[in-house]
Amino acid sequence: MLSGEQPVEIVRPANQTSVRPPVEVSVADMVTLGLALAAHPDDFPAAVKEYECEMCERTCIAGRQSAHVQEILASPDASRKMLAFFQPG
Repeated sequence: MLSGEQPVEIVRPANQTSVRPPVEVSVADMVTLGLALAAHPDDFPAAVKEYECEMCERTCIAGRQSAHVQEILASPDASRKMLAFFQPG
């Protein structure tokens, strides 16, 4: 860091596991739907509603993460912030 520069602050998502490859997301969706169907074997609409609620929660998390990265990319010091974002820890 150059003298006089402020450290770059990056707020990482609390749930890092929500950033997953598409195959993992698909498997998670299948498991969630399967568990909902098992919990409501005689009530398909209730099972689908339970599944959709969980799916919407995951989608909201992904949307917030996407908005956060978009803010970083649009900032004046985007290159430094993106570098910090991908650093471990």
